[in-house]
Amino acid sequence: MIRVFAAALILVSGACVAIGQDDPAPEQSAFSTRYSLAVIDDATFYGGLSSPLPKVLNQVLVEPTFSLKYRDRWSFSGSLVGAETTFNDTVAHARVKEIYTAFSAGDFDFMAGRKMLRWGTGYAFTSAGVLDPPREPTDPGDRLNLNEGRDMVKADWMRGQHALTFAWSTGELARKGMTVPDTAAIRYNLLLRGFDTSLIAGNDSGSDAFGAITFTRVVGQAWELHGEGTWREKGAILLGAKYTTTAGITFIGEFYTPPNIPYYRSITVSPSAGRQHYGFLNAGKTRLRELPGWKEWDVSGSVVTNFDDRSYVIVGDVNRWFGNHLSSYVHLEIPRGHRGSEYSRAPYTTATSVGIRFHL
Repeated sequence: MIRVFAAALILVSGACVAIGQDDPAPEQSAFSTRYSLAVIDDATFYGGLSSPLPKVLNQVLVEPTFSLKYRDRWSFSGSLVGAETTFNDTVAHARVKEIYTAFSAGDFDFMAGRKMLRWGTGYAFTSAGVLDPPREPTDPGDRLNLNEGRDMVKADWMRGQHALTFAWSTGELARKGMTVPDTAAIRYNLLLRGFDTSLIAGNDSGSDAFGAITFTRVVGQAWELHGEGTWREKGAILLGAKYTTTAGITFIGEFYTPPNIPYYRSITVSPSAGRQHYGFLNAGKTRLRELPGWKEWDVSGSVVTNFDDRSYVIVGDVNRWFGNHLSSYVHLEIPRGHRGSEYSRAPYTTATSVGIRFHL
């Protein structure tokens, strides 16, 4: 069913684009609209399975997004994903990633609905992103766009180099199977001497209050430094940097150390393991060379490691564009470590995903 729906959407969208190219430009209107569509067919092949699981996971995803704006004051946006997943069984489901309305008045912005925020500064890890979607170090870019926002009301005040945000999020509307607390948080953001700095404080229902500080600093034309410090029962620290060479190769490195408490603990880490220390290193380049046959290729490679038990995951990504709307890709994960270590507990020795993505 999802496959038929995806094919129909592609045909209808292509027809709409063709019609729009023939029509004359419309007069300026108080309303403006934007939309996009992605259709993905993704297959993951598991090697070296240590449990009785199927060797192939296939997913077909349809991801439309849209927005409507009225006179730069009112806006309404939504992002959905419909998926047909074949693993043990074939299951179809739909999720609302984002759907919210916003209103601007002078220095104030107000928003209500489901929205994805990004208060954390880390690429692979975060402790200060209290309302952010969960980070996945082996897939920090959310390659299938499956992250969901939090249901909230939010108010922003901005003037000059100062910004103040208050947000209250509820877990009552989260989809079945997700455990999300009610969260009240406030963030003060200040740009001072080149440092983009934020102070964050708040409270999750049924737990202690938390506080955090984040910073981002651009140095010259090639370096970006970022970091977070968070106190939630105990302290968590993130330090990272990004460097881009003159050839366009980007390197990202991060060091992250969270306390071993329930809020931060991975399900594969023992409660008695103590504080954990993680590292992330990524190198990547878009448009390999500015030559025909090369500039359509994007490549990247990463290593995620737990320094305490010396387990790690090697990740590779290759993407190839065919025109402006179609691409194919390969995503590879190789977890390694001694028995009982965090990343060795994956039920496979390799996971290779291949897919085709249509964009509009």
